[in-house]
Amino acid sequence: MQSCKLGEDKLIKVFSANVIPAIIAMVINGAQPIIDGLFLGKFAGLNAMASVNIVGPFMQIIFAISFIVCTGAISLIGRSLGSGSDDKARSVFRTSCVFITAISLLVTIFGGIFSVNIAKLLKATDILVADSAMYIFVISFFAPIICNMYLTGFTTRVIGKPNQYLYGAVASLISNVLLDYLFIGVANLGVMGAALATGISYFIALCVCSIPLLRKSNAINFFKGKINFKLMPPVIANGSSEAVVCGSTAISVFLFNSALLNIAGEAGVAAFTIINYIATFGTLAMFGISDGINAIISYNYGANKMKRVRNTYLSALILNIVIGLTVFLIVYFAGDKLITMFSKDPVGDAAVIEMAYHGAKIYAIAFFMIGFNIVGSGFFTAIGGALSSVLIAASRGLVWIIVGVKTFPLFMGIDGVWWTFPFAEVCTIVLTAILFAVFLIKLKKEKTSQKSALTQNKE
Repeated sequence: MQSCKLGEDKLIKVFSANVIPAIIAMVINGAQPIIDGLFLGKFAGLNAMASVNIVGPFMQIIFAISFIVCTGAISLIGRSLGSGSDDKARSVFRTSCVFITAISLLVTIFGGIFSVNIAKLLKATDILVADSAMYIFVISFFAPIICNMYLTGFTTRVIGKPNQYLYGAVASLISNVLLDYLFIGVANLGVMGAALATGISYFIALCVCSIPLLRKSNAINFFKGKINFKLMPPVIANGSSEAVVCGSTAISVFLFNSALLNIAGEAGVAAFTIINYIATFGTLAMFGISDGINAIISYNYGANKMKRVRNTYLSALILNIVIGLTVFLIVYFAGDKLITMFSKDPVGDAAVIEMAYHGAKIYAIAFFMIGFNIVGSGFFTAIGGALSSVLIAASRGLVWIIVGVKTFPLFMGIDGVWWTFPFAEVCTIVLTAILFAVFLIKLKKEKTSQKSALTQNKE
């Protein structure tokens, strides 16, 4: 497998080698619950699909643990390798493996014991609570596997093997589709089968992603490095924006489900679930770009190659804008056909399908702005600007979501829920622009100081 030198190879080669596999892998891995939903909707009905959406906040806890450690670790590993501190980079990885396993085991214990309580806490109705609790119970046992899959997959990028994570994602996708068909379509295991299929597919991906890290010749591997928990605070701090993203997603899904249950009952939650599934493909592609540039930006920032950092960011931004426009056009003109795919009875579910299509067209407006905010947050994470990244993530995923979902439905009914998404992105663009202006001013001052210092030394 061909390696990619983050700081030396032509930028177009580095960008395409890292970003394209990252987009595909992120879409595939993030689509696992959507695949479950598609099979459940077709074979078990919309209520079974809605029950999986109800437990979305619990899944976000697992993803939050994964991305806090993974994103923070890769940023620090990349900057360490870029500056020549290879031993530190290895220790960061090894310590992160131990830490992420320990924390995810706590999720396994908690989810296994309190699955019913968690489902009720997440507002699962009497109709949905049994299936929601079953999904939580089963998927909890796979939490350490899911977390370590993301850590190993992300790490292969920073050692110049970005395709490995893609291979793991493809293996995961194929296995999840086959297992969903066997467990849900053939064995009729319903939600339990969906959770088992997802968990096993993540295990297969973990095995694939771990292969390069079993080789001692690679810069980062399972065998070299010291376990030093003093390295974890900067890792967690820098990955905290990912925690905000996942935590915000969990809270926003909870708020939307609660609002929709009050306005439209289980049908409203089913409609939101379908909209969320369709929108997820677009946002996952954008997050894939953000993740793909992390290793490039962090390495070159550590090596003080700022031109490569700037060009990488601009390329990512342009690509996200193209994806956003594409998603909007697809949803607006073909959304009804996509939504119908999730129903086993399109005639009987006609009201839900119409509700989802109407909401999706409003939601899709947000895609004109999402890319700018996602790449902005990812950029600040890569360079170690944890606070700026957190502010962007909290703004788009929590602050303005709460304002919108608590206010707009009072005046616009269910449309107020859908308009919350574009509103949050518009407000966040303003914040992101301000933070970039501050960063550029600070960078200019640092360059001026460095030139001044060099002049004085020559004199």
